[in-house]
Amino acid sequence: MELCWGIAAAGRITHDFVTALNTLPNGNHKIIAIADPEIQRAIDFANKHQIKKHYGSYDELANDPNIGIIYIGTINPFHYNVCKLFLQHGKNVLCEKPLCMSYTKAEELYQLAYIKNVFLLEGIWSRFFPSYKYLNELIELKSIGDIKEIHVEHGFKADIDRILTRKLGGGITMDIGIYSIQLAQLIFKGYPKKIKAIGKLNDDGIDLESNIELDFGNDCKLYAHTSGLKNLKNQAIIKGTKGEILLKNYWCCDSIVGPDGKIKEFPLPEGKFPFNHFNSCGLRYEAEEVRNCLEKGLKESPLYTWKNSLEMIAIEDEIRRQLGVFYDF
Repeated sequence: MELCWGIAAAGRITHDFVTALNTLPNGNHKIIAIADPEIQRAIDFANKHQIKKHYGSYDELANDPNIGIIYIGTINPFHYNVCKLFLQHGKNVLCEKPLCMSYTKAEELYQLAYIKNVFLLEGIWSRFFPSYKYLNELIELKSIGDIKEIHVEHGFKADIDRILTRKLGGGITMDIGIYSIQLAQLIFKGYPKKIKAIGKLNDDGIDLESNIELDFGNDCKLYAHTSGLKNLKNQAIIKGTKGEILLKNYWCCDSIVGPDGKIKEFPLPEGKFPFNHFNSCGLRYEAEEVRNCLEKGLKESPLYTWKNSLEMIAIEDEIRRQLGVFYDF
């Protein structure tokens, strides 16, 4: 099955997605068109990536009958409206995280996808890496016994407006805090019984640093330190009653240290163009998951379901409430 893609927004992440897509075998994926409200950006993007069609509006992209699925790479506050447009036109959608800025809007989109009988996936790309399949195998084998704690530290010096600015849906929780939450969801399942969050806000009321504790009961907890103020180790340590597993670059994991101390590597291929973001070639695994799901007639990925997504967004809402971060949209 060949997936025919439309790309919404000619930005840094969509460049990475298209570059990653082009590392996959011919015949699996085809890019039909790129759309951006700034038409020159769409033209330049199309020329660089050799895409035949470009549009100056998302409406035109939504009305293209040759497109089966849309990848949405707009900035956070636009996800809801753009995603809603494509769902209303009966398009399958892969939307960059976060799907929406609130639980209420995300729930509305999933209800719309259900009504329209189309596929919708929030792009929590971590779940689709081969390393996560290996991690699941280690967990199922009880290689470290019963898992009790996850310790995550993830940080870098943020200097870009989309993270630092309220009107752009900024905040370190929305940008990278998501990844520690999804890891806890994967391992402990369900919704936490208790959520605690403290952090530092900038002058625009956006969180630049946070310490999060999610308590899933039975002494199962996530401890996550996330920062946009300093570089951290960017790793996760999963602690069980019989040992530990270390995930290096845990959100786009390329290396796992098992309980025996042995390292298993998961190298990524080279793309035609340099990537803007670390390990972005891993977006190829997300794209393949979409293709596999659509081949099977699925409307959601079993590796990251609509229920998983809504639970994640509810957790994010509560964390931001405790931190004192509020948006106007």
